[in-house]
Amino acid sequence: MARISVLVFLISIFSFQVKAETLKDMVSFLASDKLEGRKPGKKGNEEATNYLVGKFQALSLEGLNGSHKQDFTIFTEMIKSGENEFSIGTSVSQFQPISYSLSGDLKNTDIVFAGFGISIPSNDPNLIYDDYLGLDVNGKIVAVLTGDPGIGNKNSKFRNPDYINYRSLFYKLKNAISHGASGILLINDPLSINSYPQESTPIFNGTEGGGSRFSIISGKVTNNFLNSFLPVGKNTLMLQKKIAKTQVPFSFSLNKKANLSVHLNKTTGRVSNIVGILKGSDPVLSKEVIVIGAHMDHLGHGGESSMDPTKEGEIHNGADDNASGTALVVQLASRIKLLNPKRTYAFVLFNAEEMGLLGSAHFVEMWQGRYLSTHGEIVGMLNYDMVGRYQKETSVMGTGSALNHGWKTLLGPISSSINMSFKKEALGSSDHASFINQKIPSLFFTTGAHEDYHTSNDTFEKIDYKAMEALSKYSMKLVEAMELNPKLTFNPKYTTGNGDGGSRGYGAHLGCVPEFGQSDQIIGVVCTRASENSPAEIAGIIAGDVLVQIGDIEVKSIYDLAFALKYYRAGDEIELGWKRGSTLMKQVITLARSRRH
Repeated sequence: MARISVLVFLISIFSFQVKAETLKDMVSFLASDKLEGRKPGKKGNEEATNYLVGKFQALSLEGLNGSHKQDFTIFTEMIKSGENEFSIGTSVSQFQPISYSLSGDLKNTDIVFAGFGISIPSNDPNLIYDDYLGLDVNGKIVAVLTGDPGIGNKNSKFRNPDYINYRSLFYKLKNAISHGASGILLINDPLSINSYPQESTPIFNGTEGGGSRFSIISGKVTNNFLNSFLPVGKNTLMLQKKIAKTQVPFSFSLNKKANLSVHLNKTTGRVSNIVGILKGSDPVLSKEVIVIGAHMDHLGHGGESSMDPTKEGEIHNGADDNASGTALVVQLASRIKLLNPKRTYAFVLFNAEEMGLLGSAHFVEMWQGRYLSTHGEIVGMLNYDMVGRYQKETSVMGTGSALNHGWKTLLGPISSSINMSFKKEALGSSDHASFINQKIPSLFFTTGAHEDYHTSNDTFEKIDYKAMEALSKYSMKLVEAMELNPKLTFNPKYTTGNGDGGSRGYGAHLGCVPEFGQSDQIIGVVCTRASENSPAEIAGIIAGDVLVQIGDIEVKSIYDLAFALKYYRAGDEIELGWKRGSTLMKQVITLARSRRH
């Protein structure tokens, strides 16, 4: 203990200015406009990968199979091919397809204005609203506004967070499909456009959607174009104000024929996790591996996960999310190496986290299958995600993942110059969840969300580098404590605190854990497992089953699954359908309350 304490002290005698500049230099580079938001599959992500490989090489860390890059395949983008156009008569719109769109052509097709494209379920006790009520849209094109009737009315029931999902793009697409529409056009709601009737031309973002498609031809047009075909005296702003004021739908047929064509091809690419291995010095303990990780990717120019819709197409630099955690892991690698630890440490900078924890899932699955026998067993994981915007405290989440209060025993005696908050549960929306799913004790360090989260305003000058340095010191003390204690044991009763197989934030819980990146040839959603005590487990779903039906909703993709779990409520009795091989199985189940509430 004395030897390690002296080394930690020697590390700490460097001036704060030098250490802070090192963190700042890394964050400022990773969050620079040059890297364009580090979107997986894009040049900026590749440049960031090469930069971080260089950091691990400079530390003389080992790779896996001779390389610091661990490659895997992801969806990269939809590419426009052929005709992508919308027209009414001889007038051709400024138009862009939506990447979720089905490819195909609709010729001489009726077009209907359907308000916001929202249908509140008839069993909702608090709100009555249906843009499609009494409207025949079967085989037609619907034009709908973004947002919801709460825009422009502070007293609207749509302001209740329980209804926020109804403004989402994929809800509007699925609701149009459920009413029989063959095409859908999205128009920016006028009250959110400062310069109305002037607005930016639609932008095509081919990286949205993860390569999955809705069974509807879809795209975006401008208010001005639609206004030219509305009845005399009407425009989209007037229509939105009327709906906002009355909270009553106002939908109607335009009595026009339109042509809508979308043709998109799906492309895939290879990206890399960055891995650096520091072998332990003890012949026995070196077979026990601690993973210290952070995701290095971000959103590129925004897209579906952006919280900054008024700046569509702008670079989302991702300084806090997650250049901060990436820089901290690199710094910890340099410091832990000086400790000459007994255990082996794997420093991993995960890619494609923002696409669904793809990099961490790939890493841990490959380790368990390929590297367990050669490198040892992963016995613990520390995850750093958004650690740069210190406000009142830094959260240490997941302390309940180790049996017999194992994490609490290690963390309890450690002091820090910043406030540390300990939580038994850990939200399952970051890379530690991939390790929890493999029953590995894991902690999640974060300073939490803020107003710049997933926006173009998450920039390097807003990072609190002094607080990051304090967290780095705290983490070194934790590593020292781990070195002096037996390995932790996973708590078999622990979960990530998030239900699986639902949407983020609202709706019901089923418990089918979906397989991300499944083949386009599969109609339905492949369940990798059923979460414990979930309706899916009670129904008898096992790994490999393909979900095809939830109540009245046919499930063809992950988006249908998410839609269904927002459409139905906890306590609803519905018929669940799934395939096991060629056998169709059905069971009436009761949906549970979403664990994300």
